[in-house]
Amino acid sequence: MNPSPFHIRLDRRLLLRSLLLTTGGILTGSLYAEALTLTPRATEGPYYPDHLPLDQDNDLVQIQGQAAQALGTVTEFGGRLLNADGQPIQDALIEMWQADNNGCYIHSRGAQKDKERDPAFQGYGKIITNAKGEYRFRTIKPGLYSGRTIHWHVAVKQGDKRMLTTQLYIAGVPQNDKDGVLRRMGDEAQRLSVIREFKPKTTGSPELFGTWDIVIGHTPEEPEERRGGGRPGGPAGPRS
Repeated sequence: MNPSPFHIRLDRRLLLRSLLLTTGGILTGSLYAEALTLTPRATEGPYYPDHLPLDQDNDLVQIQGQAAQALGTVTEFGGRLLNADGQPIQDALIEMWQADNNGCYIHSRGAQKDKERDPAFQGYGKIITNAKGEYRFRTIKPGLYSGRTIHWHVAVKQGDKRMLTTQLYIAGVPQNDKDGVLRRMGDEAQRLSVIREFKPKTTGSPELFGTWDIVIGHTPEEPEERRGGGRPGGPAGPRS
């Protein structure tokens, strides 16, 4: 039987590129029709992993060597990484980290009060863009924690330069309207560019799927110590 379009290879040595081999024909036409808007920057937040997991691939739902899958709604998103001229960016590193179904991060201070981290959730992943600038992640819908709306953290690196740190949101989540980080992200067009619609992967499927192009400028962002992140030895910064 042929694998489904989103089949994830179990051989993790090939994983950073394997998922992109199945990209053709999946992304919707509306993704490519959108006018280019620079993706706005956002705080790194305090919970970028202070100890990266051994498994760092783009399938966060199941950790290599474990039978259990993460709790929560399986959610996939992907798209293209583009420059300001609309050209795809190849061989860039895209990182993603997020809260698990309980609203906890894989960080030494990332557990919510009276909550425990889901040990089956990877919490952090990365992927290298292909020749078309394409990337994608298989993960879960992030858990909600006090003071924020549901979101994913995303960072883009070219070589040794962090080009962008941003956040991705789900359309229709009530907390979006009052989320302080989201409200401070660029102008209205830029904010709308990071609020994406997620729909069932197939009719009746409990799994969600969304598309998102990331558009970056030519100038890398500020050094780590000024991003407001929570890396060891750095400032506590604003909420994640």
